[in-house]
Amino acid sequence: MILLLLRCSIIGLLALIGFQDFKFRGVSWYLFPLLGLSLYWLNPSFSPDQGFLNVGFVLAIFMLLTVWFSLKEARAVNLLGNYMGLGDFLFLLCLSFYFSTGNFFLFYTLSLLLIVIGVSVYVRIKRPLEFTIPLAGLQGFVLMACLLIGWIAGIEIGNVHLISLPL
Repeated sequence: MILLLLRCSIIGLLALIGFQDFKFRGVSWYLFPLLGLSLYWLNPSFSPDQGFLNVGFVLAIFMLLTVWFSLKEARAVNLLGNYMGLGDFLFLLCLSFYFSTGNFFLFYTLSLLLIVIGVSVYVRIKRPLEFTIPLAGLQGFVLMACLLIGWIAGIEIGNVHLISLPL
């Protein structure tokens, strides 16, 4: 019963994050700690070592992107202010405390690939003059789909090592 409530709350939080990100291009800050704790409780076999590696991966990606855009524009760039929202960063931190390191890398990579393909199709069809990508909302919907498919199939995607990294 508690597992069902936890799963329902995660789906509700992901739907709310997606809705707010699409509608307002921003997400209420308190949803991220709620999501992070809920995901952490959902995966009892999660180890803190995995969390630190995942957070390190997120920080490394953000540092590399900051350096890339700073070099590209020949000035110091605030990545979270100009190119990504704080919610995108916080969402990835939430996921850091659910997935094993290999699964985190796999989810991050495949969700970005799906989003790039989907957004490319959308832009090609609609041809908007101005467009921003609600990354946290879209990744939230991808996570929601993965969780629902996993639960229906009887697989807890946070526990299964889809990719095993030697650590």
